[in-house]
Amino acid sequence: MKIKNSPSSDSVPDPDRGSPAWWNRRYQSADTPWDTGIVPPEVHELVDSGALQPPGVALDLGCGTGTNSAFLARLGFTVFGVDLAVTALQRARTKALSAGLPAYFCAGDVADLGFLPVRATFALDIGCLHSLSPDNRTRYAASLARRLASGGLYLMYGFDEDTELDSGPAGFGAGEIAARFAPHFELLWRRPSLQDKRPVAWYLLRRCPPEDSQKRD
Repeated sequence: MKIKNSPSSDSVPDPDRGSPAWWNRRYQSADTPWDTGIVPPEVHELVDSGALQPPGVALDLGCGTGTNSAFLARLGFTVFGVDLAVTALQRARTKALSAGLPAYFCAGDVADLGFLPVRATFALDIGCLHSLSPDNRTRYAASLARRLASGGLYLMYGFDEDTELDSGPAGFGAGEIAARFAPHFELLWRRPSLQDKRPVAWYLLRRCPPEDSQKRD
């Protein structure tokens, strides 16, 4: 599935880029082409294949207005969505409350999930990790390892390292993902694709049992 971005806005240098205020402005001005309201087929496939089965606790990292959170909650997961944009979170809460869904939304840093009082069985990230700086990517991986239960799955989408962007952090390749998430995660598969002629990829990782993590150190 193509996850759109906004070349017009992304091409304008902004010293505030990536801050909560910056993301809020994007949502307030409806400059959010990534907010399609569509659950990607890769998420459906994980469910349809039986690899992802409720009940359990799911994390939606960079949840935006909660489209994927609502989908997971309807399946039977208790969902915790995390985002920097309060404007997006308000819309996500409204959706969940109106539908009576077990989805809860928190304003917070995805690179430091210590505020979440849960151990999840699934984590989803569609275009969040690739927006972080290298240091925050390392913090993110370590924090997620503490919040995802042994055997839990982590599905992630991001720009490839060869993707040419006008501004913002660079994308990443399979080597960086394997290195940053080792020894706590095993890379199950990587699916490269193109988005508007730009290289992108989906990744599926699994949280290793503690004994396996120690062997990988």
